Amino acid sequence: MNAEQIRQQQTLGFRSLNFTPELESPYRDSRSAMIRQRARPVSIAGLALYLVYAIVDILTLPPELASITAGVRLAVVCPIIILVLILAYQDKPSDQTFEKLYTAAYLVGGVGVIAIILTARKQDYPLPYEGMILMLMFGYFAMGLPFKTAAVASSLLVIAYLSTEVFAGTPTAAILSNGFFLLTANAIGMIGSWVSEYRHRAHFLDRQLLDLMHQATEDESRRKTELITAASHDLRQPLNAIYITLENLNPGEQDNHQSSVIAQVKDMVAQLRRLLGTVLDSARLSEGMIQPEIVPVSLEAMVQELHDLMNETLGQRNITLTIEPQPAGYPVLADPGLLLRILQNLVINAADHSGGNAITVSSQCQDHRVRLQVADNGKGVAPELGEQLFQPYVRGTSPAPCPGLGLGLTIVREFTGLMDGRCGVDSRPRQGSVFWVELPATTTSQAPGPC
Repeated sequence: MNAEQIRQQQTLGFRSLNFTPELESPYRDSRSAMIRQRARPVSIAGLALYLVYAIVDILTLPPELASITAGVRLAVVCPIIILVLILAYQDKPSDQTFEKLYTAAYLVGGVGVIAIILTARKQDYPLPYEGMILMLMFGYFAMGLPFKTAAVASSLLVIAYLSTEVFAGTPTAAILSNGFFLLTANAIGMIGSWVSEYRHRAHFLDRQLLDLMHQATEDESRRKTELITAASHDLRQPLNAIYITLENLNPGEQDNHQSSVIAQVKDMVAQLRRLLGTVLDSARLSEGMIQPEIVPVSLEAMVQELHDLMNETLGQRNITLTIEPQPAGYPVLADPGLLLRILQNLVINAADHSGGNAITVSSQCQDHRVRLQVADNGKGVAPELGEQLFQPYVRGTSPAPCPGLGLGLTIVREFTGLMDGRCGVDSRPRQGSVFWVELPATTTSQAPGPC
C-alpha cells in the first residue's frame, strides 16, 4: 500500500463499499479491530438491557409465559453476550474470527426475541413486535456491523419473524402491518449503515495517507539529521586541521609578505569556520536536534573562555575586547556550550557590523535573572531595524563588506529561548549598541537570595 494507490482509490470512489485488493485487506483488518473495541461497551449495554427485560418479564407477564421468556433471556442470550464480552478482552481469537462470532451473537439475540414473541403468540398473549425493531437498530447502529453483514443478518431476522407470525396464525392484516413497519425500519437501518461504512472507509483512506506522509516526513528528517551530523564532522575536521597547521607555522621562518599571507589565510579559515558553524547551528535548530542541558554555569569561567577564544582574532583587527568583573556567587542557569556560542555570536556581530574598535562584555543581576551585555563603541543600530535584527537573514550595515548569512542573531534568539531566556538590543545612533541576553540565575550557599 502506497500513497499513489490510496489517491487512485479516492479518485475511483467506492460506492460499492469495496476497495482494490491491496487496500481492502488492511481495511478489513482495521475494521475488525475497531469492532472488537466497540464490542466491549455494546456487550455491557446489551447485557444490562436483557437483564432488565428479564426482570420486567417476571414482574409483568403471566408466570407460565415469564418463565419461558426470562429463561430465554437469562439461559441463552445473556450467556452468549457474556462470552462475547470475555472474548473482546482476549488476544484470541483473531479480530476477523471475533467479528464473525459477534455477528453470530447478533443473530442469536434476534432469534431469542423471535422465540419470545412466538411463545407469547402461542399463549394468546399480545406481546408487541417492537422488540424486533429495537433489535434491528441495535445491529445497524449500536453494534456497528459492516453494511453487508448487518443487511443480510437483519433481513434474515425479519424473514424469520414474519415466518413465525404466519406459523403462529397471526391475522394477515396484522402480519402485513407489522411487516411494513419492520421492512421500513430495516430499510432505514440499511441506509444509515451504508452511510456509516462509506464515511469510515473514507476516513480510513485519509488516515492511511496521513500516516504515509508522516512516515515520509520522519524519514526525510532522519536523513537530514544524518547529513547534518556527517557534515558537522566531515567539514569541520579539515578546517580544524588547516587552522592548527597555520597556528603552528614558525613566524621566524617567513618573510613579511609570507607572514601577511598566512595571517590572511588564518582569518579566512576562521571566517569559514564561523559560517559553517552558523549554517550547522541553523540546521540543527530547524530539525529540533538541540536539547539544552541546563546546569549552573560560572560567569567568571565563561567570559574568560570567551576572552581566550576571541582576543587574538579581534587583536588582529585592532579591536579591543574588555571583560568587566562578573558578579561572584551567582551562577547562571544555562547550557555551557550554547551560552558560549551566544556570546561568540554577539562579539563577532559587534566586530563585523558596529564599525567600532572596542567591545566590552559585562553582566549584572536583576532579581533572579542575570543580564549579560556585549557593548560596542560603534555607530549604533538604525532605528528602523531594531528587533528585526534577530529575524532570519536580516543584516545590519557595515563600514566594510563582511561574510555572513544574517543568521547569527537569529541563533542567539533561538538558543536563548531554549534556555528560558530572552534577548534584545539597546542602541542610539553614533553612540554604540548594547546587545543583551537575560537568563535565570541560581544562588549558592555563600550567596543566598535574589541577585
